[in-house]
Amino acid sequence: MTKLDPSRLALQGERRSPGTTLRGRYARLTLGLMLGLSVVGCSVTYETTKSGRAPIEQLLLTQSLERGLIDALLPVRPGQAVVVETVGLTGDQAFAGAIIEKWLVREGLLLPKDGKESLMARVTLDAFGTLQDQTFFGIPPIGGGLFPISLPELAFYKASRQRGLARFSVDFIDKKTGRLVSSTPVYEGDAYYNQYTFLFSFDLTRTDLLPPLP
Repeated sequence: MTKLDPSRLALQGERRSPGTTLRGRYARLTLGLMLGLSVVGCSVTYETTKSGRAPIEQLLLTQSLERGLIDALLPVRPGQAVVVETVGLTGDQAFAGAIIEKWLVREGLLLPKDGKESLMARVTLDAFGTLQDQTFFGIPPIGGGLFPISLPELAFYKASRQRGLARFSVDFIDKKTGRLVSSTPVYEGDAYYNQYTFLFSFDLTRTDLLPPLP
C-alpha cells in the first residue's frame, strides 16, 4: 500500500489555489457591483402643476399667456364695448381673464363693466399650467435603515425642467342675440426654466424668462 506524503498533498492544494482565488475575486467583484447598483440610482420623474405655486411657476404661466397674445389679431371692430368671460379646467380663470382684458384694451376695445356692453368676449383656456420633469443619476439621500449614517443627495447628473404652457381662443358673441360674431384662432405661448447639476456641485440654469431671474 502506498502512503500519501502530507507535503505532496499540501503542494497539490497550493497548485489548485489560484483558480479558487480567482473565483473568489469574481464573486467579490460581482457582490460589490450589486451593492453599488443598489445605492446609485437613475430616474426620470414627471409632476403635475403644484397647487401652491412658487414664484418661478407664476412667472412661467404669466409669460406663456402674454407670449401667446403677441401675434394675436383682434377679429372685431375696435371701439366696441365688451365684457370678458373666461372658462377653463383650472382655477385661474380670473387671472387669465385679467390679462386678456389688458390685451383687448390695448387693441382698442372698451371695458365699461356697466352691463351695457354689446359684445361678450368668451375666453376658452384649453391649457394653462406647467409641465415638470426631473432626470437624476447619482446617489439619493440615505438616512437610517440599513445604514448607520445619513448621507445627502450626491448627483452625478441632475436636470429639473419646468415649462409653462398657455393655449386659448376667444369667441366674440353678441350679447342681445347670442349670435357668434367672430372667433380668434387657437393661440399658444410657452416659457421654460431649467436647472442642471453636474458632478455634485456644478450648477447651471437656462431660462427664457424676461428679465432672467438672479
